[in-house]
Amino acid sequence: MARRAKGFFTVLALLGGCANIHHVRDYAPNTASAPPTADGTQASTNCFEASTRAERAACASPALSALNRAMVEMLLAKLRAADFVGRDVLLAQQRRFLLGLPAACPVAGDDATCLGVQFSGQTAALAAWNRTASGGTAVAQYVHFTVAPGAGGMNPDFCNEVAAGANAALARDGSVDPAYIPGAQEIAGTHGPERATVGGQEVRVGLRLANAFGGFAQRAEGVTIGGAAVLDSVSLGNLLQATAQNQGGRFSAYASQTGDYGSADVFSFRGRTVALLADAWGFDTPAAAGGFAHAGVWDVAVRPAAPLCLFETFQMPPEGDADSRPALAAWRAALEGVRQSAAPDLGVGFLRDQGQIRAETDWTLLHMPLVATEQARLGGWTLWLRLRHDAVLDALFAWRQSGAAHKALFDSVFAHLRPAAQELVDYYQQMQALSGVEAKEAAGLAVMELMYDATVNIAPDIEVGAGQPRYPILASPR
Repeated sequence: MARRAKGFFTVLALLGGCANIHHVRDYAPNTASAPPTADGTQASTNCFEASTRAERAACASPALSALNRAMVEMLLAKLRAADFVGRDVLLAQQRRFLLGLPAACPVAGDDATCLGVQFSGQTAALAAWNRTASGGTAVAQYVHFTVAPGAGGMNPDFCNEVAAGANAALARDGSVDPAYIPGAQEIAGTHGPERATVGGQEVRVGLRLANAFGGFAQRAEGVTIGGAAVLDSVSLGNLLQATAQNQGGRFSAYASQTGDYGSADVFSFRGRTVALLADAWGFDTPAAAGGFAHAGVWDVAVRPAAPLCLFETFQMPPEGDADSRPALAAWRAALEGVRQSAAPDLGVGFLRDQGQIRAETDWTLLHMPLVATEQARLGGWTLWLRLRHDAVLDALFAWRQSGAAHKALFDSVFAHLRPAAQELVDYYQQMQALSGVEAKEAAGLAVMELMYDATVNIAPDIEVGAGQPRYPILASPR
């Protein structure tokens, strides 16, 4: 087991907040009583919760709805491919666009035509974004395949070999790609084509694009062979219930309580045609607090598919084990006061997705800090983050002058800043076995990200130019 994973496992913890189970099924509203042009399958907005003039206009016009949907789908595609800092940038770009719509398209005149031009322009602007997340290996510090208690007698040699291959793949690129498991040959699935033909039969892994509650990731739903379901959304849960001594707090038969998997692959290995179904990791894991996510392997050449292996893969940290630290909790409460001091009219759907993305980012910063710092480095964001932090501090300093209540919140933010940062350093060292250098880097990144989130409503149009950082991360008020 990797060093950080061992330390992590020893002690583990558009809606804001952090929950242990995230329902990632797309919301399918009943549209029976909606206007004919407001069908939720054609509009990008759930028209029963349309809250802005632009959303209501899109719900009233099929042509405008199509343009709106194209814009939103482009945004989601770019969010899906971005690292966490790239998501910040994309969301900021979309916020600026939405906040500028009322001025760009006054009510007088041909509103639909004007909005259509704006939607098309924003779609083109989003399409021009060409930065995607770089692959990394830090996730292997938190995810490790081990044979689950109670499953060791199934096929010990075979399962240990699969686990060793999966862990080698994680160390290579942070995923369980069968291409990196020695002796494995991918047939279909998350890391290969969605479908392939083997022995005259179609092998298909059901893949879907999740919404914000699934991290916008591509998720897997099950395996069919020759048109017949071989493994489905409850297969891993059934195996877990029948085999494991410790169900990790999941007492239902459901695989993930989200209706899908983090990944599913069908591949040949050691003379068998097998399927590997794996729970999602990190913020989207179905594991209960303090419990493990799981993965299972089945022989799918026989009917019914024969279970071969059950693995524990990732332990969910206890809920609140970072925020229970008093200075950190007080600092975050003060930051939330800053964030809530302005309520921009962005639409319910965008606010929901933005909040869920923010919750995932915050969780990763606190519980998988090596993943966050790796993404910042590989994405080339290090200097940019410091420059953006300067802009955030400038926005806070200016905001402080606009009222007594703001000054009180501002003072509270900076009174708790250094104690909160020290608690983060201690938490990373004590709970996750990070070195002093790693812990300080992770704490600095968390400080910059959390302060940025607090200012998006008071200074949503922050732009960052070239230059050198002017302020330390743990700045003092001027």
